[in-house]
Amino acid sequence: MRVLLDANVVLDCLVLQSSGEPRAGKAASDQVLNLCDTGVHEGLIAWHTLPIIAYYHERQHGTEDTAAMMDALLAMLEVPPVSHRDAANWRSHGLADFEDALQIACAASGGADVIITRNTSDFIGSTIPMMTPEIFLAAGK
Repeated sequence: MRVLLDANVVLDCLVLQSSGEPRAGKAASDQVLNLCDTGVHEGLIAWHTLPIIAYYHERQHGTEDTAAMMDALLAMLEVPPVSHRDAANWRSHGLADFEDALQIACAASGGADVIITRNTSDFIGSTIPMMTPEIFLAAGK
């Protein structure tokens, strides 16, 4: 199965809360990322998600660790190609939020079967199904 991982799922795995504690969804998000890393699923990530992840990771772990993390992340997840036309047609996805519409455009370009996100309500109306990591894992996907 091809799964697009929303930024919040990847951040669960790689960034701590401001208190230094793991993010609440870390365990399930780690499992989903591991399923992509081991080839059980084909993981996708949007191009515009990468700097978000790098920014938050670098604030806690420094430049060198973040560079190594990004290399590892890009070795396990595919970045589907998107174009100017994909961005310009963002309204066709029926969402008010530009960034979420770009996630759907990326998922569609990459042939994703599902979008894994913490914010399923942001994707209501999407032509691509969405699930939280916990629901995805419980469904035995």
